Amino acid sequence: MTETVRVYCPVCQAEVDRPADLWSAAARTPRRLYRAVRGLTAADLAYRPRPDAWSIREVILHLADTELVHGYRLRKILAEDSADLPAYDPVAWAAGAAYDRRDLRAAISAFRALRLANLDLLRSAGEAAFGRAGQHPRFGPLTVGQLFGHLVDHDLEHLRQLEWTRAVVEGKVEPGLS
Repeated sequence: MTETVRVYCPVCQAEVDRPADLWSAAARTPRRLYRAVRGLTAADLAYRPRPDAWSIREVILHLADTELVHGYRLRKILAEDSADLPAYDPVAWAAGAAYDRRDLRAAISAFRALRLANLDLLRSAGEAAFGRAGQHPRFGPLTVGQLFGHLVDHDLEHLRQLEWTRAVVEGKVEPGLS
């Protein structure tokens, strides 16, 4: 069992159970995404367990786009003093970026490449850089460390969602029991 710590995430705006080892948790996500889709059909990947829920395909494409956004935010903070961080609307991106028609394997590969690049950036920047902050229009000041923590929180939230949706697709749970 992974050791966790209870922390407040300013982006989630909630207390979350975060892995004590963020680096390992962040590095494991690409493999977990590959496993999440193994053996599923195109129909399984497109299935929405509820009208308001995303499909497995949509969740993975959202994770790839979010990794891109987080990477840009991290780079702005590291490169600029008092960086203004962009907001983004994930629902609008899902509609505008054709999540329902994009290649899922390419999205997982993109996520993996972006995650490796972002982890390399964070390691190279060093621990002192984790205190650098930028200004987000909704969440206020956010440090590199807070963004890194949220990155892992966000992964885990959506990995749980993927596991649940897969269980629904496989008939192991009912769609209303999340």
